[in-house]
Amino acid sequence: MNVLIIGNGGVSKGFQEIFVDLKQDFDLYQRATGDLYEMPNKINKKYDLIVYAVGDIVWKRIKDITLEDIEKVFKPNAFGFFILAKVLPQVLNEKGKVLIIGANIGRVTFPFLSLYSASKAALKTFVDVCKKEMRLISFYLIEPDEIDTPLWKKTPLKPANPKSPKDFARETLILIDFLLPNKQ
Repeated sequence: MNVLIIGNGGVSKGFQEIFVDLKQDFDLYQRATGDLYEMPNKINKKYDLIVYAVGDIVWKRIKDITLEDIEKVFKPNAFGFFILAKVLPQVLNEKGKVLIIGANIGRVTFPFLSLYSASKAALKTFVDVCKKEMRLISFYLIEPDEIDTPLWKKTPLKPANPKSPKDFARETLILIDFLLPNKQ
């Protein structure tokens, strides 16, 4: 079973922990060590599962948003997956699955989180189109409530009942039939 996790910590660490517990090898592409725009060119084998768990957030009023803020949020939250999608037919095994971590905030808006909400909404729309254009690939867009990650430290919000990244990863892998409920 070949697994690729694309992440920048936070949620992706939960998936890494689950696969380590299962003694399942996986490849990791960390946003911190590589450019998301170059990532598809660096994938040199086929996978059964690709987990796209990359994101960033900016807490600002619309009038204060800069072009750098737009790039900072949209690149990981949407553009990176847009670019990855182009090569999915070449990098997934037959019956391969793509798991994309979105956010329920893409459907609910909050002041000062316009870029985050807009980027997650764009991701959802793009994944919906991918499902129609690439019917041989199984796409799973999961839009969770808060997960206990460092992302929220960039805002004054304090999630009420956040789920741990590992618990979220376990539940998600069970949901997409990648992991049996009695396993880790």
